[in-house]
Amino acid sequence: MHTLFDFITHVKIVEYLISISFIAGFILFWELLKPRPFRTLVETSRDDIAYIRETGRGNIFRTAGRIVSAPFVGLAYVIAVPFVFAYAIFLAAMGGLLTAVGKEAAFGWRPAESYLAGRKKEKDQGEKKTDEME
Repeated sequence: MHTLFDFITHVKIVEYLISISFIAGFILFWELLKPRPFRTLVETSRDDIAYIRETGRGNIFRTAGRIVSAPFVGLAYVIAVPFVFAYAIFLAAMGGLLTAVGKEAAFGWRPAESYLAGRKKEKDQGEKKTDEME
């Protein structure tokens, strides 16, 4: 140990080993104090072995394969995040661009001003009223 980093790493390793050994020792001591020590461990192990015999080893290997592949799937997601973000930005920009172009290319025609409701007649009647007033 020549550096402070080496010393701290060594101290942390020893600290973790002591902690793990005390936890394991407490569990063993706690089990030994019971009237039938390790009974639940034995029963659980028998149930697991019976399940493996019942379903076959293929199911167990498939589950183990999924557990082993989980970090790689997570890595694929982490790698895909920037590309998905860039795609989302592209879609937002294209949506804004198409909206802006659509507003510029849209006609100024509105159904309320289409003269389909007889607005010309009102205009003609308005001229007749002004003629009658004179």
